[in-house]
Amino acid sequence: MHINIDIQEDATDTVVTIKCPKQDAFVERLIAALKIIDKQIMVTDEGNMTSIDLEDILYIESVDRKCFIYTVNKVYESFNKLYELEQQLEQYLFVRINKSCVVNLKNIDSIKTYLDRRLLITMLNGEQLIVSRQYAGDIKNLLGVKKHS
Repeated sequence: MHINIDIQEDATDTVVTIKCPKQDAFVERLIAALKIIDKQIMVTDEGNMTSIDLEDILYIESVDRKCFIYTVNKVYESFNKLYELEQQLEQYLFVRINKSCVVNLKNIDSIKTYLDRRLLITMLNGEQLIVSRQYAGDIKNLLGVKKHS
């Protein structure tokens, strides 16, 4: 991969052009990384590439080696792996809640204690997700919840 920068002082916007022999998984990940900078993420919607705003994402889930992105009204698929999205999005308050799910903290309606030191998260759309014991402490720390002695 080569990176060329062409500074044009009269340009009104930044334009990124990707020249490649084919649009493969590497190119899709590159596009996804660039979109995140603009607080958007590239997804597929019934086979078509589109972008969605990070603030619209409720959570991201990995199922059968595929990564799905849930919004209030729709489910999209991502080319990225869950751990890649987790790393790219942690600065935007996305956090892992169990081995197969990353949640957008901004779109949580409520959090309650649940069975066996787990947490129950209710998203803004009413959907409920379980925080495993392994990640419950991290969520509590992020939210500033203190343990009682």
